[in-house]
Parts: sequence; C-alpha cells; structure tokens
Amino acid sequence: MKKYLACLAVAVMAFQSCNDFEEINIDPNNPAVVPVEMLLPPVISGGANTMVGSGRRAGQYVQHLAYPGGTSESDGRFNLTGANWREEWNGAVRLIKDVNQMKLLAEQNNQPEYIALAHINKVYILSLVTDAFGDIPYDEAGMGNVDGLEFPKYQAQEEVYQRMLEDLEAANNLLAELPAGVSVSRDILYNGDLQKWRKFANALKIRILMRQSAKKDVSQQVAQIFNNPDRYPVFSAVDDGATLVYNNSSDYYPWFIQNPSSDGSGVDFSDNARVSDVMVGLLEKGGDPRLFIYAAPTRNSFLANAGDANKELQYRGQTAGLSSAEQEELYESTGLKEGDFSVVGRRIRRDNRAFLMTYSELLLLKAEAIQRNMGVTGQAAEIYREAVNASFGKWEQVGSQTQTQNPYISEDQRDAYWANSVNQYQPEKGLTMIAEQYFIDSFLNGFEGWASWRRTGVPEIKPGPSVLAPIPVRYVYSDNEQNNPSLIEWVEQHMDGKMPNHNVKVWFQP
Repeated sequence: MKKYLACLAVAVMAFQSCNDFEEINIDPNNPAVVPVEMLLPPVISGGANTMVGSGRRAGQYVQHLAYPGGTSESDGRFNLTGANWREEWNGAVRLIKDVNQMKLLAEQNNQPEYIALAHINKVYILSLVTDAFGDIPYDEAGMGNVDGLEFPKYQAQEEVYQRMLEDLEAANNLLAELPAGVSVSRDILYNGDLQKWRKFANALKIRILMRQSAKKDVSQQVAQIFNNPDRYPVFSAVDDGATLVYNNSSDYYPWFIQNPSSDGSGVDFSDNARVSDVMVGLLEKGGDPRLFIYAAPTRNSFLANAGDANKELQYRGQTAGLSSAEQEELYESTGLKEGDFSVVGRRIRRDNRAFLMTYSELLLLKAEAIQRNMGVTGQAAEIYREAVNASFGKWEQVGSQTQTQNPYISEDQRDAYWANSVNQYQPEKGLTMIAEQYFIDSFLNGFEGWASWRRTGVPEIKPGPSVLAPIPVRYVYSDNEQNNPSLIEWVEQHMDGKMPNHNVKVWFQP
C-alpha cells in the first residue's frame, strides 16, 4: 500500500509539473490570440500611410506637385501600367485583414467600442481604394484567408459607397449607446476619445455623400447630418480633425527631414518634388500665407538673401508633365535655372502630422451644400470664411520658434488675407472658390485633392504639352489583381470585357 501511495504521489507531482511547464512555456509577448487593442495602432498608421503615399503620386495627377521634366516619367507623364499601383492595392488588402480580425475579436469579447472603430477604419481605408480604383470588393474584402472567399466578390462603386454609409451609421449608433466612461487602449489617433471617433465617422459620412453628389441626390442625408448635431456630431474645431501625429524619432512622417542641410534652409533643394505652378499661382493670387508653409523660397533666392537680407525671397512653381527637352526649353526661354523653383517648404519638412480629414474640409463641404441649396442651415459666406480660417489654424506657431525657424500663420497674416477683397466670398462663383480652397487645404493628401478635382473640375489643370494621354482619372488594377478570376468575371459582366485603363472614369465622376 505504501508503495502504491508513493507511486500515486509521484504521478500527481509529474502531472502538476507538466501543467506548470505548459504555463511557463507560454510566451506572454506572443499570445495565441492577439488582444483586440493591439491591432488598432497598425490599422490606423497603415491607413494614414496609404493616404500619405498619395501625396507624390495622385498629388502629381492633380498638380499639387510637379517634378522637373523627365524625372517622373511614369506619374508625371502618365506612362502607367498595373504594376505602378501594385502596393496601393496589396497594402490596403493586408490592412483590411487586420480590421476584420479586430472586428471578430471585438464581437467575441462583446466590445462594441472596438466594433465601431473597425467599421470606421474599414470605411476610411477602402474609401481611398474605391475613390482611386472604382469598383472593388467591400463585403468580402480582406477575407482571402477564409475558405470559399479566396477571390472576394467585386461590387459596383455606387454599392460600395452605400455599404460604407451603412457601416458609418452603425458606428455612430454603437458609440452613441456606450456607457459613460468607456474608452479604448492604444489609440494613436484620438488617444481613446470615442466622441472624436464618432465625429470622424459622421464627417467621413459627409465626405462620401458629397463624393456621390454629382450622380445622385444626397441632399436629405447631408442635411440630416449637418442639421442634427446631437444625433450626428461632427468636427467643431481644428483639433477634432483626424490628424495622426508621428513619432519622428522612430516612426517618421514621410516628408520629415531627419538631418536638415547645413545651409540653414531646412529643406531639400535637391528633391524633385517641386510645388506646382497651379498651387503657387492660387496662393499668390490672394496673398495667401499658406504659400510660405507649403513652399520653400527658391534655392537661388534663399542663398542670395542669406548673403544680403535686402534681396527678396522668391517663390516659383514648376509646370507639370514636361519632358526633359521641354524642361530645358523652359530654362532657356526664361533664363531660369534648376535653383529657381520652389520645393516643399520648411514647416512641412519639420512637421510630424498626417491630415486624414480636416475640419476645414468638412466646413468647405458644408459651404458647398448650402450654396447648392441642399437643405443645410447656415450662410455659405460665413462657413466659407470659417473653413479658410480652419485651414490657417493647422499652422499655428510651434512653441516660441520664429517664422524663420519654423514658419506659421500669424493673426496679422490672417487679417491681411481677409482685408484683400479678392478673398471675400462671392456667391456667383462660390462653388469655384470652395473647390479651389479644397484643393489648397488638401495639399499632400493627393487622394482627396484628386477626387475633388475629378468631381468638380476645379482648379483648371492641364497635362504637359507632349503628354499623349489625358490626366489620369483612376488607378489601374494592379497587375497581380488582374489575374483574379473575380475581377476577370466582373470586367466581363460589367465593363464589356475591357480591363479599364487610367483614362476610364470611375462612377462618381460627372
């Protein structure tokens, strides 16, 4: 009996040891199931990075930027294939897989706050994709790892927008019904402030509704949001805007210069990303102080001024879409040189913020809705002025730094702008003025500036003189995606069997 009890004791101890070993063998840094909050930062930053990347590409199509002749043959002169947009497509799909996982975990754990954030982030990311590519998978997006959904079903852009509006409505309702004090962790966009997420959801809903407004009547839905702030809160201050602040010591804002040149300019004069003549022209027309934020003085004028403060700083935009020969002709005919054009300015090169959606953008959409008699209360002129001031408000003084150290928009500059009669709102050309401000405020958000131009046709931009193709109006499905049987079937059924190129309009364009 003693022998039996001893064996039993050994067996129990061995079993207990195995249990202890299994507990010890679990790596707390690599859990089998990722906590839902861990998925939020890469989803937010991934969506922001998708938008930021459009600054150099779609930003060239809409002529926020222009490269010197011959240096950007594919984007600047539209020598484009599906390979050009491979990562824009693949990167978004990877992000949506994480969004789907976040939503699934939140549903399993009964966390409606994270379900709402999953809806909002899915809409934001795929709104960029559908605006650029047109028809896309939405309901089955990012589900290639699920049996039977390896090739997600495509949906028409009009249907995609409707599904997005439904998801944003669901997010608004979920956030409205949360008990007081509920927050989220690891929120790198709004630091856990769910009321601001709710405002973002409703502001994004306005953007999507107005995107469609040239093709369908969205007046009732737009008015319902703007006229009912209790049910549909939206941005009410510059700080409400969806602005991702990067950690420039580890996760760099792509336009940030880590090691500025020793010449004291704070910019990269060798960068081929020059500010376009369209943008510079619009800013100079009204004495707009954003010129000094967006653009650097030309290198030659900067160096001359450094040697003699009486020599004036000059700002000059680059003409878009030139060939190498045409660029040389421009230099010869004008007497200008490489250093006589403005690159992206010092403030942006020292900044760490990506503007996903701004308060100014929302106000401009509201002014447009009022001007178009869509049932929104308010005066277009007043909202327009608020919108421009909100755009100025993105560029306040940084600490005690001077204009030379880090340019900002002062009260004096703002007052001088509004004292200029050309800047006063004029109802007879109000829609043009609103669209021009939209173009200006969206600088370096190429997707948004490009989408607005495709909807409104403002401002007037022209392709380079020897560019054979018109300005692109869509991204081409990536070369990999063109082998997707779901896309092939969709093209056969809805596009007469012709894979669309970059000159085929997307649905929302008039």
